[in-house]
Amino acid sequence: MSAEDKLGKGISRRSFIKGAVIGTAGIASASMLAGCSPKESGNQQSSAGENGAKKYSWETPPDPIPDSEIKETVEADVVVVGAGLSGLSAATRAAEEGAKVVVIEKGKSWTGRGGHFGVVESRVMREASIVNDKYQLAREWISRCGNRVREELVWLFMNQSGPAMDWFLDKAEAAGLKVGLLDSYYKGEIYREYPGTHMFFGGPMMKEGKEPGQDVSLVLYNEATKLGVTFYFETPAEQLVKEGDRVTGVIAKAADGYKKFKAAKGVILATGDIGGDKEMCEVFAPIALKSNGSQYTPVGQNTGDGHKMAMWVGASMEDAPFPTTIHPQAFAWLSYFFLFVNQEGKRFMNEDTWPQAKSIAAMNQPGKGPWAYSIFDSKWPEEVKASLPYGGSLFWDSMGRLIGQEWTPDADKKTIQKYVEEGKVGWMADTLEELAEKIEVPVDNFVATVKRYNELARAKKDVDFGKRPELLTTIEKPPFYALKFGGALLVVNGGVNVDNKLRVLDKNYKPIPGLYAVGNTAGGLYGVDYPTIIPGNSHGRALTWGYVAGKTVLEG
Repeated sequence: MSAEDKLGKGISRRSFIKGAVIGTAGIASASMLAGCSPKESGNQQSSAGENGAKKYSWETPPDPIPDSEIKETVEADVVVVGAGLSGLSAATRAAEEGAKVVVIEKGKSWTGRGGHFGVVESRVMREASIVNDKYQLAREWISRCGNRVREELVWLFMNQSGPAMDWFLDKAEAAGLKVGLLDSYYKGEIYREYPGTHMFFGGPMMKEGKEPGQDVSLVLYNEATKLGVTFYFETPAEQLVKEGDRVTGVIAKAADGYKKFKAAKGVILATGDIGGDKEMCEVFAPIALKSNGSQYTPVGQNTGDGHKMAMWVGASMEDAPFPTTIHPQAFAWLSYFFLFVNQEGKRFMNEDTWPQAKSIAAMNQPGKGPWAYSIFDSKWPEEVKASLPYGGSLFWDSMGRLIGQEWTPDADKKTIQKYVEEGKVGWMADTLEELAEKIEVPVDNFVATVKRYNELARAKKDVDFGKRPELLTTIEKPPFYALKFGGALLVVNGGVNVDNKLRVLDKNYKPIPGLYAVGNTAGGLYGVDYPTIIPGNSHGRALTWGYVAGKTVLEG
């Protein structure tokens, strides 16, 4: 079953993004979400240790694979483990610097996902006269992450994401991709987001109906291949090779047996996150287990392989709990800023906020599951348009509206109509009582909640939750609407400790010679939560970390 089939009859993230761009959109369903959810078995090899303490499977390193089982030895300067965005970026950069590079990947091919790539600056931004204040951005980043970040990594992103994007833009444009800058970022003061989200269009993957992010990875894969990078697919890495204090290679298992990949300069771990391993989530990211499942693709490949291998050679992990990207897209992909009610028909938060907050708040409500409802009336098209100068961002504004494009309700109307027709994540009714019955919340509570909210809206003063007056709108003109929303886990953004050269650090915070980590295998950038301070910065970070490590691995 493909990753898209795993999401049931609903649409995928790529389809929604593409639909937002071309004026059509569909439905995202959580009926068959996979990954780090309570229903998934994950890695269940933990056992009781000394004094009854739980012992986890990765705490005992596997026995070394003997040389007698090695069927082939492959020599290179750099070995990259993982052919996702960060691994492809690292391999391409290292090859450009003259290195002999090998990439090993446990899947059948390279991977790419999403459609948003957030960076601090780029030549495209400069051409559009868009300039971010790095100093202000860094301070807000550090604060929003609970001061649990490694500040040198924040500044690495501030200073290197621009050069990394410019480096990629040259390749993307040569491959025929078109680039645009997303205008769907939060414009308020408290949860402010900044411009810098790049989107790429016109590539062969998108023309096939796949995620635009796959075109980004395809560009890098093609470039790496031209530079002589050798790829070994369906060859999962199992152990790092360490000689003395230095990591000198990787042992991976191919169809014909074990292969040893020797790395004269270094090994770069780019194996993704831990979200597909329930046991690791239990220890490092328990909030992931409370979500409405995972929408990670490719399904089942994000099992913390690089994290485990790094720990077996002495790497330290960033402090738990790890940050997570949990976006409110498990059901309806629209929630806006209207009245939110829980399954008891009661308001529970200030709806004027960013995507992560919507997800976390809904996950902490009583009911049958971690979801809530957005309630609004027939005035919603003009109210959404009027709200964008004050708020916006993903799941409120369009997922693909570019700078210079005006928001229109056309795509959202089609989406909401589809939701209502299917009757699984969207409903419409002529009375509040009827709407309450359709979403199965207590009618009296629901009607009282809407009445109270209307009173606050008319007074333009939200004494209950403090929503800004510009975003207080009444719910009084039928038909009335309800959209079900809840958090879906996209990725766990935590990992091994690294320095600003992306060298993996041991328990004394000293570099382990020959070992590097990029993308979601590396930790330290996000602290307590994934900040959409620039939407898509996780992809921007993957591109940037690969770009940086591809050079620093050759410097030692």
